[in-house]
Amino acid sequence: MRRGPSLIFLGIMALASGGCEAPAEVRVIPENYLSFDADGIVFGMEQWITQDGVLQGHVRADTAIQWQDSSAVHLRGSVDLKVLQEDGSQRALVTADRGILDTRSNRMVANGNVVLVIPGQTRRLETQQLHYDPQGDRIWSDSSFVHTHRGQVTRGRAFTSDLEFRNFTILGRGGGGAP
Repeated sequence: MRRGPSLIFLGIMALASGGCEAPAEVRVIPENYLSFDADGIVFGMEQWITQDGVLQGHVRADTAIQWQDSSAVHLRGSVDLKVLQEDGSQRALVTADRGILDTRSNRMVANGNVVLVIPGQTRRLETQQLHYDPQGDRIWSDSSFVHTHRGQVTRGRAFTSDLEFRNFTILGRGGGGAP
């Protein structure tokens, strides 16, 4: 019979000690996110990209929005895509304001103030939209861009390339103005 009161006492003490902690920060979803009618919204999203069991990249975004009937994840806020070598070293870094990641194909479209940097190559590409296809090892943009490599600046209206820029095809060279 003594067990009953002691268990109740322990329960009351556990509840009372929980009240001594600092109150948890309450986060409120921005009102414009309610209009998405999404099935899921993730804050502080991270996703590892693999193909055939090999790690190929890492995506981070402030916010990810997804619907159950779609493989597209809409990324908002600061978006970073690290493309990795097979040994895990960084092959490329893409930063953007927002993007869309297709979870079936791992293709990504980065939008808004997009910057692509290739480490060790002093290569930088700026545009408003960049497509990335890991299966085809291909990037492209139908938006104006500025490409800087070894101090030389190239501008164009569109391009397509592999990530090593061996097959870099520029459309509308010299035009387009700032991205």
